[in-house]
Amino acid sequence: MKTETTPQQEYSSALVAAIGELSNVAKTAANPYFKSKYAPLEAIVDATRPVLLKHGLAITQAPLFMDGTAGVETTILHVSGYSTTTTLLLPLKDQSPQGVGGAISYARRYSLAAVCGLATEDDLDGNEHLPVKREEARPAVAKVMDKNPSVRPAGAVTGVWRGVLPTNTKIAAKSKEGSPKVWTLYAVEFNDSGKIIEAMTFDEKLFDAATEFGKEGVIVDVGVAPSKKDPSKFELVTITPSE
Repeated sequence: MKTETTPQQEYSSALVAAIGELSNVAKTAANPYFKSKYAPLEAIVDATRPVLLKHGLAITQAPLFMDGTAGVETTILHVSGYSTTTTLLLPLKDQSPQGVGGAISYARRYSLAAVCGLATEDDLDGNEHLPVKREEARPAVAKVMDKNPSVRPAGAVTGVWRGVLPTNTKIAAKSKEGSPKVWTLYAVEFNDSGKIIEAMTFDEKLFDAATEFGKEGVIVDVGVAPSKKDPSKFELVTITPSE
């Protein structure tokens, strides 16, 4: 008596037979980051589609975008009606159309090769779709402080910004881990008749005062001096309510 096979069994037999016929695809594309080669997506599709169809199989890939990641949902379908689905999501370097499209293309290639049991890369070449870690730009005076934390900008007032409003306060830079002296460089932005101007200080009390004046909408007079280490920047020396 002949035993009937289930759709899942038919699917499994077809997939095993197809994978048995597939061969690794030539690595004709180059990844300059790792100096390695890989098989491009179109080559993988051309090599796998005829073999899969021969055994009643097809693959669909739906793009996904979720919480700062992008990728594909890859489904293997069999004529019996049975299917399996896997999902691959990759972190994005940026959320521009190019960044999202690049991540989806990489995910399509990687997923297709994986579900077909193919080795199509010398090594992982997805680094172009990973977030690039860059050191945040540091003000010139902060770079000087990194080398010699005893250095401070000039502290004598050389000019006064009168009738300005503190609009934003933030930390511009901090001492690096392991530095012989711990310091914090603060930045304060002021609105001067619609023009935004900025001064920096290492003095936490001045920073706190500027923050409070800004919250309360207090117009202030600000004593400043050009930084000796970065003449394009101003040091915040004094801050008092305007009379």
